[in-house]
Amino acid sequence: MKKMFVVISTYLKSLEEINEKRGDHLAFINNYVLAGKFIMLGRKNPVDGAVIIAHNVTKEELEDIFKNDPYFVNGLAKYDITEFSPASYAIGIEEAIEKL
Repeated sequence: MKKMFVVISTYLKSLEEINEKRGDHLAFINNYVLAGKFIMLGRKNPVDGAVIIAHNVTKEELEDIFKNDPYFVNGLAKYDITEFSPASYAIGIEEAIEKL
């Protein structure tokens, strides 16, 4: 399996300010979900950012993607990108990911 990435966002402004741009952000992110680059994502609990699992992309591509994210462009969030090589999977997960 190819390398994967965990992207952790951290909100830099109030949740009220974040939510004002949430629709734009989700529309932007959905492009990469539909392209098969982001396979899972969601807000952290407590809600102070989010987690994205990405594949079929390089770290450099991810850096470029997030430079254009509405949250980043508006100074609302920062992103930390960690690359990892999956070593073990639950039954069926590896096959499902390979089909994306």
